[in-house]
Amino acid sequence: MIFNVVYVTMLYGMGVPLLFPIAVLAGFIFWVLERYCVAYTYQMPPSLDDRLTNNAVSVLTKAPLLYLVNGFWMLTNTQIFNGYVAPIAVQGDHMLTGHTVAFALGVNQAAPVLFMVACLLVIVILESYFKEHLTRWGFSLSANEIDVDENLPDFYLAVKLSDADWMVKEQAYYLEEYGMKIVEAELAARMDDVGRPEKAVQGIAWYNILANPDYITAFNYVECNVADRGNLIVDDDDDEGNDNEQSDTVQVAINMGVLDKQ
Repeated sequence: MIFNVVYVTMLYGMGVPLLFPIAVLAGFIFWVLERYCVAYTYQMPPSLDDRLTNNAVSVLTKAPLLYLVNGFWMLTNTQIFNGYVAPIAVQGDHMLTGHTVAFALGVNQAAPVLFMVACLLVIVILESYFKEHLTRWGFSLSANEIDVDENLPDFYLAVKLSDADWMVKEQAYYLEEYGMKIVEAELAARMDDVGRPEKAVQGIAWYNILANPDYITAFNYVECNVADRGNLIVDDDDDEGNDNEQSDTVQVAINMGVLDKQ
């Protein structure tokens, strides 16, 4: 949601300055709601590293370039800033705006913005393709990358055996019965080889809804790693061979949106 606010504001902000105070208000509302939800609503998520945050920051850094490029085009509008009008001789003809690339690239009120666009493009290109060289030559804010060591083990060395067994059994069962992958095959294979962790992940290790005991209870779901699973499921017919389908339907329905169409 914050991406929508930032990018819409940057896209149209030069022509509609009112968007900036609206964006500030929206950001404040997000901040208040997130603090409230983290404190009183959200459950503790699985342990994550900083890649998600870094990716979000990386996406947001492109917004100023969008602001300058689209803002430059808005400022070169001849009808607004130069009073340019091209009369039409016949009703139904299209009125020319005079807003052309040739005029925009000339010397006009938007020339300073064009200069900033050029400078920012150079910075983006250098940052994207020549960052290592610039760092070695001393053209960077910091030559040292801060590495925060929280003494946390790799995820594959921290997942509990019970969580790994749950994922392996769920993956194997639904792949065999329905051709449906719960996780990627590589992850399932690595989970099958995990050992006893020295520092285990606390709480729920997976984003799968049915890894949460509260949802297991709410959906009356019987997990695939439960011994004699079929004997614990009672449905409304006399066919004892299809009892598992009552719980299977829950997992399949939850993952319906990400299933392969084939």
